[in-house]
Amino acid sequence: MLTTLVLILAGITAWCVASLALALVVGPMVRKADRNRGADRMTLTAERRPLTGAIPIPVVR
Repeated sequence: MLTTLVLILAGITAWCVASLALALVVGPMVRKADRNRGADRMTLTAERRPLTGAIPIPVVR
């Protein structure tokens, strides 16, 4: 019983460590590709702003 519990927890821990390692390796590669693609788009279109930036806020003074 205890051995089974330890093995299950070890498996979960190994899964989490492997997922984190994969994210640390693959993440920067994906971000670099997005950055390069984004630079090409910026030359074609104007700078995109968040949708909340388009909401006019009335300021009364």
